[in-house]
Amino acid sequence: MKNKPYLLILLCLCLLFAGCAARQSTAPTPVELTVSDTAVPPIDDTTLFSYEGQAPKTLLDFYKENPDTIGWLTIPGIKTDNVVMLGQTSKQYPVGSNGQNHYLDYSFYHTARTAGELYMDHRCRVTYNSMSENMTIYGHHMRDGTMLAGIDNYKREAYYKEHPYFTFHTLWGPKYFKVFGVFTVNLKVPADAAFDYRQPTYGDGYDAFVSEVKQRSYYDTGVEVPTGTSMIALSTCTYPSGNPGYDNARLVVMGRLCTDPDEIAQAQEMTKQAS
Repeated sequence: MKNKPYLLILLCLCLLFAGCAARQSTAPTPVELTVSDTAVPPIDDTTLFSYEGQAPKTLLDFYKENPDTIGWLTIPGIKTDNVVMLGQTSKQYPVGSNGQNHYLDYSFYHTARTAGELYMDHRCRVTYNSMSENMTIYGHHMRDGTMLAGIDNYKREAYYKEHPYFTFHTLWGPKYFKVFGVFTVNLKVPADAAFDYRQPTYGDGYDAFVSEVKQRSYYDTGVEVPTGTSMIALSTCTYPSGNPGYDNARLVVMGRLCTDPDEIAQAQEMTKQAS
């Protein structure tokens, strides 16, 4: 009888550990994301996106189907409303071209198509709490205005003033970017060819890069870009002479991340009204 209290304590401890084990066994298995190199918090974003007229689903659903999924790009006023893939340098795909430019000619489902998909430069990174300094997103200039063809509108300052913000939705929620520069790089011109707008980081040359973008821009947006702020470069083919067979140029729209709560609220309102 003297051992009864100890037996009761032992029995309680066994029940406690059994309960913990049961809770652990029923807990959801965390999704391992190749887009993140750090601990991943719960992904509870329920925003729905529709791909090619299919039933809407979350970005996490897209990711489970194809782990190259990095986000979703929406630009108000034009047809750009697409999933964004991440180019993978050494990845082998079931069909078509392997490596970082696979999505230049292949769809989300790895089917060959002229429009390809929007895809991010393979050197860029997007995690739940950080992004590369500069993330270049490539897209074809389609005749029907899809992919990134519509960014031609940003050559006009009037269009920019009505649509200064675009949205890049990550697996962990929306990020808003404000356009601060619009320019053309003609790769047949040595000075243009030497200007590399695709670097994922600029280090000590960050401010000089931003200054160069503004100098090249079609107009002055007056948008401030604090050192180290994440940027997105939207890059598509353009044809200064009107001859696609001759031209080798890129139209680039640069946006910087909105971090001020008031500006984020304004971006949300403006993108909502324009959608």
